[in-house]
Amino acid sequence: MSLNEIAHRALEEIKRIEGIGVTDGHEAEILAAIDKAMHGAMEICSRENADIVEQHLSHATGAAERINEEADRRRTLLVANLSALR
Repeated sequence: MSLNEIAHRALEEIKRIEGIGVTDGHEAEILAAIDKAMHGAMEICSRENADIVEQHLSHATGAAERINEEADRRRTLLVANLSALR
């Protein structure tokens, strides 16, 4: 569902609650307020998601570094063992 559809649904709900008290002029103001609130909420969600993604990337980077270190250690041991066999 698009933000526009969400805003119009919210407007219809407000009109249902308020009855005939919502005029055409008020509709535009209400839609603008709903739009502003939704964009603010999206900005917060985007920042929170960015923080979560950053945490996951940091964890994945750390895991990859540990895997690489272990692979290097095993490679060094393998080379040492092969050298000892010669």
